[in-house]
Amino acid sequence: MIDRILSDLNKTEGIKGSMVVGKDGLVIASQMPSGIDTELIGAMASAAYGSAERTASEINQGTLQQMMIEGEYGKTLMTDAGEGILVVLTDAKVNLGLIRISMKRSTEKVKSAL
Repeated sequence: MIDRILSDLNKTEGIKGSMVVGKDGLVIASQMPSGIDTELIGAMASAAYGSAERTASEINQGTLQQMMIEGEYGKTLMTDAGEGILVVLTDAKVNLGLIRISMKRSTEKVKSAL
């Protein structure tokens, strides 16, 4: 079920791959490009998202909605998906509005599936 959600999400223009990781960093499902160590990315994404959640709370920004890491070759976006975290890799130049809408829809589906 989650693999299908990720496969559909990956059809969005600009998305290179996606995955759902547990809050503990273990990979629940992955549709990432070859050559990416999903276990390592899962653990790092969980740690980064947890740190961002604590930071948002400490600076009185409320509940973290989304986190983005922007690099020279692309972006990594993460959202809370209930029992997990939805992680999406994109190209460098993408329509972030479209990506966020697609992620929001997929996040709700993942929450239901978990």
